[in-house]
Amino acid sequence: MVEIADYERRGDLDAPFELTKKAEKAQRQSEEIRAAVRCEIPSLTWEQFAAGEPCPGCGRSYRDEERWESKGTMHFTDEERARYEAEGELFKERHGDCHAMRHKVSGSLTTHCGRCCPPPPMSPEQRELILRLFSCPTPPQQLMRWRLRLYCGHVVEKTAHYTHKTLHAAFSGATSCPECGLDPATIVDGAAVGLKAEPPGAPRTGAPRAARRSRKPTKAELQAKVSELEAEVERLQRK
Repeated sequence: MVEIADYERRGDLDAPFELTKKAEKAQRQSEEIRAAVRCEIPSLTWEQFAAGEPCPGCGRSYRDEERWESKGTMHFTDEERARYEAEGELFKERHGDCHAMRHKVSGSLTTHCGRCCPPPPMSPEQRELILRLFSCPTPPQQLMRWRLRLYCGHVVEKTAHYTHKTLHAAFSGATSCPECGLDPATIVDGAAVGLKAEPPGAPRTGAPRAARRSRKPTKAELQAKVSELEAEVERLQRK
């Protein structure tokens, strides 16, 4: 049984809106993080990536000809250490002023910049798996509704899985505002208000409601979900 008292409650949503220095600092940090991972250059297609085409941002390869085994620096041989340090110097020379995250392909040492270099594409198998996962949307009785006051001042309602009981776990401390479009918008105040739907077998109050049959998502909706998840996977990898 879900207890609202177990969920984080921050601030007073009914109080007059007033930005604090803490909220302003959090917003700056969110914007800096977003800028550090935002790349305007389109990614390669899977076919281009599989054919070995270089990164469209920096022109360097995603996959090294000589495989790189990831291990702690204390286990490097002299040759591996020299190769590792040379790659670090090259990245610093090319992207030292970007202040962005780094990413690389498993098995390769060549390092790419989150601001200058788009991430490699997902494989067809990964996309198919994601499509299958999103063909079964989260049941509404597993979604917790939250009221959120954002940095822009708007109070909006959003949902997250009921197992996320803090604002950071549910929304990573920021989200996008559907009212004004601010993205990222730091969450200033927030409170859980109840599940999106009653769990099966839960006692009902008031007049009974007709059960609604879940609508099967369209292909366009699934593709949109895939794009959202790709962005989320990229964000988590960069963390």
